[in-house]
Amino acid sequence: MKHIYSLFACLLIGTATFAQLPNGSIAPDFTATDIDGVEHNLYDLLDEGKKVIIDFSATWCGPCWNYHTNGVFEELYETYGPDGTDELRIFWIEADDTTTEADLNGTGTATQGDWVTGTSFPIIDDGGSIFDDYAGAYYPTIYTVCPNRIVTESGQVDVAGHAAIFQANDCAAASLPNDPALLSYTGGTTACPGEPVNLSVEMMNLGVSNLQYCTIAVMEGGTELLSYDWSGNLDTYGIANVDLGSASFDASTDFTIEITSGDDNDVNNSSTGAVELATEGTSLIKVEIMTDNWPAEISWNISDDGGNVIESVEEGEVSGAEGDVIVWWVSVPETGCYTFTMNDAYGDGLAGEQWGSIAGSCTVKTYNDDLTFISTIFDYDGSYDFESVSAGMSVTSVNVSIEEQSLNQVTRVFPNPFVGQTNLQFSTIQSGAASIVVYNLVGEQLINDNLGTLAAGEYNHVIDFNGVSAGVYLIHLTAGGETTTMRATLK
Repeated sequence: MKHIYSLFACLLIGTATFAQLPNGSIAPDFTATDIDGVEHNLYDLLDEGKKVIIDFSATWCGPCWNYHTNGVFEELYETYGPDGTDELRIFWIEADDTTTEADLNGTGTATQGDWVTGTSFPIIDDGGSIFDDYAGAYYPTIYTVCPNRIVTESGQVDVAGHAAIFQANDCAAASLPNDPALLSYTGGTTACPGEPVNLSVEMMNLGVSNLQYCTIAVMEGGTELLSYDWSGNLDTYGIANVDLGSASFDASTDFTIEITSGDDNDVNNSSTGAVELATEGTSLIKVEIMTDNWPAEISWNISDDGGNVIESVEEGEVSGAEGDVIVWWVSVPETGCYTFTMNDAYGDGLAGEQWGSIAGSCTVKTYNDDLTFISTIFDYDGSYDFESVSAGMSVTSVNVSIEEQSLNQVTRVFPNPFVGQTNLQFSTIQSGAASIVVYNLVGEQLINDNLGTLAAGEYNHVIDFNGVSAGVYLIHLTAGGETTTMRATLK
């Protein structure tokens, strides 16, 4: 449903940012048959040296119709298409599979007009799966794909704007014998003092001959951190992820990765990377998430420096309504370097305001045995999109696990003081009957919330003080065979 919402959020507010396939990504291949019965394969066209423009649209989309009918694509196709210089192909892809053939021809109920008559380039219907492969979030989304498979979101520019992209030197088809190119850094991004970080880079062969060897160096300023001699047999436009080795960092560091062996084109011989020094903390970690309206899209994990997952929550496991606060306590087993990673299946993080929901949040903090706050590892306020974000932590001391702590140590009231309602957040180590009873200071019972039988885990319960006068109250919690009482102030 976010695709539909985003028509209004993005096309009417042209500066909004959404989770599209980033510029510089490798275009997913697809094979599709157009409405005339002709089959097309993207990579076959790219291997022929063609440049390809893909317009993901929907028949009901007004801005899509305006751009489709303004003549830009017709002029591009006439000048650069099969009857022109023959360097360009254009595909108009109907990416909302709920629309019909009648909509496409302008006679249906979900259409802006006749999309077929007068369109000289191929139209592909029912292209929703291709749109999803390209992480589509709004219509129209217009990409230019170069022969090297690299994507640029070209958008609704004019003829000259499109031509400037696909006629640029870095969009040319392979023509030189020996032309390795570095695309992007793919190695570790977190450094713990004294701990090695694995460094790697994505490399593409842009030469017409198979690439068999090259030398790649990692440089910090004028200092060479390491050098690696790569060998293999990489086809034209083939991609290899090259493991360069490891290096240790005592501070956050930016570096460049460079091909130092001779080749026929040095313009594409470098890339950049960076590592951030991990935040020091303890082994007792609290992950706290306030959800937007799509909590099931979120997953997270904590892994050690060997990639072993210590704790994780999978996609679909987080549920609830927007604004719910969920807490997990994690105890890592030993000191060392760890990484917290948070993923969003849709690619918009918890930035729900753009869809009419709320901005969610996530914090990861470490604590001492007595739940004294030590450090913040990760702090996200829902103000930006992401598919995956991560933060490093250098665990320097091991505390008792949350399972070893009593109920009163893992229960908190927030906000406190509060107006109207507050949250009681707690963890239990075993299943059992649970209830929350609120008393005033003279022992009168005002609220009694029976929570039933709760399994072991982390919980957040909203206590509604509607109709209760301002003052100080005692919140009595029973859970997992234990009891605790917290003071709270209603303003």
